[in-house]
Amino acid sequence: MAEQTPDNIITTQRNGQTIVAELFFNHSGTETFRDKLLKVILSDSLHFSASDGQEPEKSEILR
Repeated sequence: MAEQTPDNIITTQRNGQTIVAELFFNHSGTETFRDKLLKVILSDSLHFSASDGQEPEKSEILR
């Protein structure tokens, strides 16, 4: 498989760690980027809440 250049890169810091996300868009897809990003955020938030025993606040999820 040939290497692809990401369509976008997001970099953020949380708890002293730098998080880098490379985004690749399916330009023929029917789901919007916003829909997909919300799924990732919800999935990630649930993963963090399961690991630390705390449920994420809604304001954190919808940022």
